[in-house]
Amino acid sequence: MKKLILILSLLLALSGCGQKTSPVVPDVPPTAPETAAPETAAPETTAPAVPAEDRNPTAAELGREEKKDLVFMVEGTEEAVPATLYIGQGYSIYIPDEGWRLEKDVDDGIPEDTWESTVNHDVELRVLHLGEKTLEQAQEWVTAEEDDYRLIEDKQGGLGGTDEEDREVMEVRFYPSGSQMYAVLYEYPMEAAEGFGARLSQITETFEVMQ
Repeated sequence: MKKLILILSLLLALSGCGQKTSPVVPDVPPTAPETAAPETAAPETTAPAVPAEDRNPTAAELGREEKKDLVFMVEGTEEAVPATLYIGQGYSIYIPDEGWRLEKDVDDGIPEDTWESTVNHDVELRVLHLGEKTLEQAQEWVTAEEDDYRLIEDKQGGLGGTDEEDREVMEVRFYPSGSQMYAVLYEYPMEAAEGFGARLSQITETFEVMQ
């Protein structure tokens, strides 16, 4: 009887060892694959463009030569002088390469570019930007400003006259550009009419306003 009980106990122990239980694995949610953050590109830096209105056009843009010879007839002799195109505020003009000194000024709100002869300080050419003046207003303004001269209107609307006390001559030419008005004034001693007078007249002929 004891042997039977022992055998049954061994059989039960063996059957219990044959049943293995699998460990419980907790459910873990799948991890999304890591994605690298996109690199932020550095902003491109470019030099600021110069607004067209803040710069003067080039000679080529104006359809004019940068350099040319001005031909003067001085006391019956032809004289060719190298000149360079000067581009100012709304205008351009050829000025001889030698013998002239430029000064820029603003007088009573009027921008003024003046070329004075380095040979004779009584000889000069001035370009005035008279703003929105009409021809009549421009004539009156110049006549009042240059009251040392007895100025008379010519057939082209320009002015001309003399300062008898100082024996000087002045010529004034007006150039409208849209609503703007420019004036070119040049003066010289009476005795220099055939020299500087002829040169200044020819230089003024090269004046053009920008449209």
